Amino acid sequence: MNEKFKLVAEKYHDEIVRTASELIQINSQSTHEKEVAEYTINKMKELGYDEVVVDKYGSVYGTMKGTGGGSSITLNCHLDVVYESDPEKWKYPPFSGAIAEGKVWGRGASDTKGTFAVQLYIPKMLKEIGMLPKGDIIVSGVVSEEIAGFGAMMQTRDNYKLTDYVVIGEATENDIAISCRGRFACVVTITGKSCHASIPHEGKNPFDVLGPLLCELKNVELGYDPENGYSTMSPTNIISSEQGSNIIPNQITLYIDYRQVPCDTTEIVVEKIRKVAEKCAVEGITVEVEPYYFPLTTYTGVEGKGYQGEYPFGVSKDEDYIVCAKQAIEEAVGHEIKTKAWAFATDTGHYAAKGCKCLGYSPAEIKLCHTTEDNIDIEMMKEAEIGYMALTYNLANREK
Repeated sequence: MNEKFKLVAEKYHDEIVRTASELIQINSQSTHEKEVAEYTINKMKELGYDEVVVDKYGSVYGTMKGTGGGSSITLNCHLDVVYESDPEKWKYPPFSGAIAEGKVWGRGASDTKGTFAVQLYIPKMLKEIGMLPKGDIIVSGVVSEEIAGFGAMMQTRDNYKLTDYVVIGEATENDIAISCRGRFACVVTITGKSCHASIPHEGKNPFDVLGPLLCELKNVELGYDPENGYSTMSPTNIISSEQGSNIIPNQITLYIDYRQVPCDTTEIVVEKIRKVAEKCAVEGITVEVEPYYFPLTTYTGVEGKGYQGEYPFGVSKDEDYIVCAKQAIEEAVGHEIKTKAWAFATDTGHYAAKGCKCLGYSPAEIKLCHTTEDNIDIEMMKEAEIGYMALTYNLANREK
């Protein structure tokens, strides 16, 4: 089995590297993924997928049907990238997809186009060596992950093409990621009554609530998880409804960045902050505490609201499917791999909330994501090609 994996990976390795380069050459910042989506559609058709579809938000899904029975599996990456920053700061141009020094360079190489290139070829390679698993394989490229996790959020909300297993291609250095903190952006809107600052008794100053509230937030009990440590909470921005320095504002808005461990669900966090607001209440001043949603329009023209953040995710390293995945990869690549936590939020929480069994696996390096050194190591890609085949074959052959 392992020899088959190695031989077919060797056959297609250069193609996979070239595909990564071509993906990187397309500037696909969030809500502008049309060109890279079209590239993905054409590539999936070229590779012989049984079905290729695009949802109304613009995410692309390619399906290779299994031999029957077994568990379905999704190999997931996102199509969008972050802003490239100053091109002068790059060793190679950010959208060059340069293949040099044993790496593929450019914006999105590590997050997540290099991994996506590997994923795209997995069904093709398994089919070619007569090792299609029993379950169906879906490879998905979702939109607007970088700004809101919007593609995965809409897919899971709509219960669209959900599978038994989901492998997220965010950077793991070819280890297995089994947890991550989530990110929750909270909006605290404090509304009083505006007046001239020379007659403060005529108004209701929202700052009379804000001051005590900021102090009291320091006393909130933060969730803890052995894998991820403590949640963190940081006030990050304050906006006043008035521009002048001599006006008591009618309203001020406080933004809070809360990095959640799995026990701190969005509902729990909102309730914690609401209790602080109640404790700091002042007569005549109202306080609203809500998750932060912002408007966005996808490249397909769909108008929606993006959730500013991602849900937390966590699973035990002793969970049977994690043990199975780890063993399969180790046997295929010939050395031990680790299970670990991601240091950042990912789409896993969306899928896990729907009952999908999730993990992360990728040859990309976390330290390179969102930097001007963005690249992916070609030798690490080669190992991931073998690891991904073993992982996919074993999980998709498991009983439902």
